[in-house]
Amino acid sequence: MFKQNFGLRILPYIFLFAFINSDTIGQTTLTGNLMHNGVNRNYRLRLPKDHTTDEKIPLVFNMHGFTSNAIQQELYSGMNAVADVERFAVCYPNGVGNAWNVGWAFGSTADDVGFISLLIDDLISKYGFNQNKVYACGMSNGGFMSYKLACELSNKIAAIASVTGSMVPGATAQCNPNNLVPIMEIHGTADNTVAYNGTPFISTAIPEILKFWQDKNECDVAPQIEMIPNSNTTDNTTTEKQTYINCRNNKEVVHYKVLGGGHTWPGASISTGATSQDFNASATIWEFFNRYSLENTSNVLNTDTNQRSIILNNPASDYINIRHFSENQNLKMYNLQGQLSLATQLNSGENIIQIGHLESGMYFIKIENQPTLKFIKI
Repeated sequence: MFKQNFGLRILPYIFLFAFINSDTIGQTTLTGNLMHNGVNRNYRLRLPKDHTTDEKIPLVFNMHGFTSNAIQQELYSGMNAVADVERFAVCYPNGVGNAWNVGWAFGSTADDVGFISLLIDDLISKYGFNQNKVYACGMSNGGFMSYKLACELSNKIAAIASVTGSMVPGATAQCNPNNLVPIMEIHGTADNTVAYNGTPFISTAIPEILKFWQDKNECDVAPQIEMIPNSNTTDNTTTEKQTYINCRNNKEVVHYKVLGGGHTWPGASISTGATSQDFNASATIWEFFNRYSLENTSNVLNTDTNQRSIILNNPASDYINIRHFSENQNLKMYNLQGQLSLATQLNSGENIIQIGHLESGMYFIKIENQPTLKFIKI
């Protein structure tokens, strides 16, 4: 029963997708593929009208639920309408077997963090997106995946939002992001699939998730609370907005607690349960994302000198900024042919390394006693 209910059952509505895909006013929806770990992964990409690589627009990943897929998520969330007006790109990737690997004993075992990381690099290289304004959101299993990216890919993801998602029990103990990550959680109290108060082996209670990220971002213990205007009195829901403020570097944690809300995307035109119509989740998520970029979210949480070095801007054109935690360590940079392209020395703190003279392409960085880093020169 859990598996059957976890994905969105909206196949009867798929015929409507032709309307979205054949937009006549200039927007474009593309399909793409990317090989990762020997698996041919695929995605859908929405671009606003007249997009060029010089525009450097933001990129949002919007991930589907368990047993669902990219097309269904694109249709159900309605985020394209927001992206077309606000001029950002939306990527709807597909998980392997209609699932994301978030730590469950069932579902996918794919390296989805590695896939999304590679996809970010690939899309920025092809379309010129702003590498400092890449975000992740998702529905249900996609919301779980957004939290996993916040934990493991905070050097590339500027903020995340989860709708009806959570974290797998025990995941918080293993979550050590390198950077502070602004968090939004939208969740219904009557969600019978990802229960608001948690389910053993499946999901952590939402209050526990909020407490974890409130602690991680060093926010006030008690949130500010306001009620969202009950503009639709027939949807059987009301919404309480909780905002944890005074966080380190203003990295807020925001929770839309949909009282009476089900396992649904607020504002969706397709009703799959108790769906709040008092606010639009896609518009609300974008308004939240648009306040943040990696430049103002990259406060390192742990300055242990044994920490791995981090490339703060990747891809890069004129320079790379490497945050390092030791003094006087050698760095060597190699191109794809294995030729030495650059050698220098790193000091503790942020190190600006000029790369404007290098040819475009992939490069590898070797630092003493550390795993190899890679970046794209654009």
